[in-house]
Parts: sequence; structure tokens; C-alpha cells
Amino acid sequence: MDKAFWDRTWETIAPERISSYAASFDTAEDAIITFLQKRKAKYVCDAGCGCGIYSLKLARFGFAVSGFDIAEDAVLLTKKLLSENGYSAKDFKQANVLSTGYLSKCFDAVVARDVIDHMPIKQGIDAVKELLRIVKPGGCVLLTLDATDSEYESEPHEINKDGDYLFIRGKWNGMAFHPYSALEIKRVTDGIKYNMLPSNENGFIVALDVSE
Repeated sequence: MDKAFWDRTWETIAPERISSYAASFDTAEDAIITFLQKRKAKYVCDAGCGCGIYSLKLARFGFAVSGFDIAEDAVLLTKKLLSENGYSAKDFKQANVLSTGYLSKCFDAVVARDVIDHMPIKQGIDAVKELLRIVKPGGCVLLTLDATDSEYESEPHEINKDGDYLFIRGKWNGMAFHPYSALEIKRVTDGIKYNMLPSNENGFIVALDVSE
């Protein structure tokens, strides 16, 4: 994961823009929320929280939320968004998904939206192992994994032998992306039992079970 790219991305975002986006964000129960409720999860980690939009949604549905992002400016935006909406933001921090710094088995669940697919697949495999490490037995790790689309294909990029898209110019210069299919999901889950959740997006929602 290219920290420099994500630092550049988030340092230019005004907090007012995030507040406006949050006001228009879909607050209805979705497949991830439903799954977490059925699993009776209480303490959830938002891995790669970005500006905190989904952290706020989790909090509104009654989950105790912690989280992290590789970019410090993203963490600051998350803290501001949660605080101005009346939720605690003290447990959010800057960290890398490959080495989160959390104790093992400390969360009921982890949600990683638009994170693993924005890494080379070899890093994605290691990141999934790290997320599984920090979840209690009987818990779950939820991933969103995008397929490619016309925008990914049109931005200047190279494709390496692992199928990773490495963007070399334009607005995504420095970003990595790995497009996912049903077959590619099996590569990144590395034999872990998982369920596929319904998704209206251009990709997949994958729920991995953490062994008892």
C-alpha cells in the first residue's frame, strides 16, 4: 500500500466537504449491518476508515466503533465527523492494515471497505491475515472487493504478473488496485471459510469466519 498516495489524497479534502457528503450518505440498513447484527457483534473495527463515513453509520446502528487509516489526515477527518455527530472518536488512530498494532482477538468484527482491493494481492493476503488476527474466535471479517470497470481501465496503468493494476499517471498516480472475481477471492481468503453477501456495487462483499 502506497502511504504517500493516500496521504496526498486525504490532505486536500476539506472537512466541510465530508460533512456535506455524510448528510447525503445512505443511512439505511445494508448487507454489512444486517450481517453484523445477526452475528451479535458489538465492538467493530473500521479498517481503512477513510474520512469516517462508514464509521459514523456503524455508530448510528449502535456498534461501538474503533478504527484506523494509513493517512493521518483521514483519521483527523473521521474524528471530526464522529465528534460533530455526538459519537466518541478517541479510539481511532493512524496505522497500516499490514500491521495494525492491536492486540490479538480484541474485536467482535472488522469491516474493511475499499481497502484490500486497493493493494497488490500479495499485500492483500497478508492484510487479511492481520485482520483475522485481531478478531475474537467466532467473529468475522467483512471485505468489499471490487471488480474492474471502465474508469479503472481508462486511467493510465500497468498490470504486473500478479494481475495488480499499478497506476502511473493521472489522478490515481501511485495507487494500486487488484480487480476481484470469484476466483480471485479464493486467492486472498487463503482457505478461510467465507460467505458472500448481497451487493448492489461493482464487486463483492465477503464475510470471513474466524474459527472458534
